[in-house]
Amino acid sequence: MKALNTVVLTVAFGSVALVGCAARDAEMYRTDTRALLETKSGAIQACYNNELKADRKATGKVVVRFKVQNDTGKIVDAKVDDKQSKGSPALGKCVVDAINGLTLDPADKRDGDATFTWEFEAQG
Repeated sequence: MKALNTVVLTVAFGSVALVGCAARDAEMYRTDTRALLETKSGAIQACYNNELKADRKATGKVVVRFKVQNDTGKIVDAKVDDKQSKGSPALGKCVVDAINGLTLDPADKRDGDATFTWEFEAQG
């Protein structure tokens, strides 16, 4: 049995404003971004399942930093934080590939800088 847990999302806002976009408060921005990332939970679970094929007891922590563009809502510049992450580079790359290009709809009036952490643990 396998478990995938998503935890810890921090979003900071820039100062750019556009007409016709949402103006979320910090909590709403976090909630909406978390919900967007959770749309890829199946793909991220598949990343972990690949790790388990090599090691049935594989565990890991993948911390990803990314930006949310204010004009498009698109997730860009997603990168694994190597200092905080624990696990194989392949797992981190797979997670980044899964979320890169997702789009927050509607876009926000502000750029977002975010950090999201996934923790993986084999069960059973």
